[in-house]
Amino acid sequence: MIILDSETTGLLKPTLAESSQQPFITELYCCKVTNDFKLIDEFNHLIKPPIPIPEIITKITGIDDAMLAGKPSFVEIYDELCDFFLGEDILVAHNASFDVGVIHWELFRLDKEKQFPWPKNHICTVEKSFGIKNRRLKLSQLHEMATGKSHIEGAHRAKEDVMALVRSFKWLVDNGNIDLGDY
Repeated sequence: MIILDSETTGLLKPTLAESSQQPFITELYCCKVTNDFKLIDEFNHLIKPPIPIPEIITKITGIDDAMLAGKPSFVEIYDELCDFFLGEDILVAHNASFDVGVIHWELFRLDKEKQFPWPKNHICTVEKSFGIKNRRLKLSQLHEMATGKSHIEGAHRAKEDVMALVRSFKWLVDNGNIDLGDY
């Protein structure tokens, strides 16, 4: 399965908004893990968007225009990303609708949205953990429940958030909130 997180230039707009108004990915980290959560492979890229990084996003993520100078654009990492996803059955993300949505808009802008090898099953840990407290849990809250440890250091950076998500997802599986046999 693939576990992923993205950092972007902002939040998704309503679907009727122009594609140029939708956020661009600035960082994408995906890892492949086995059903017993052993790391198999990683995909890790900072990505240069065609617009400047908004100041509020830099405050949240620490990613700024200088960090992305000379980094590849999304089109330049597209083939590698396709190869990474090819043949996988499960995609896991904390807020899957957001991460899938921003990847969709990047693909749409390249006219590749119908060619991308999406895994057939998407698992959203926001949805799967909702019943624990009967409300939406932030990744940091879920991680603290799962491990007893805070996830503040490195939060809002894709790789660190995925590593926290792997621990949290394993806890959800181990505690019966998610049955991988259903996928």
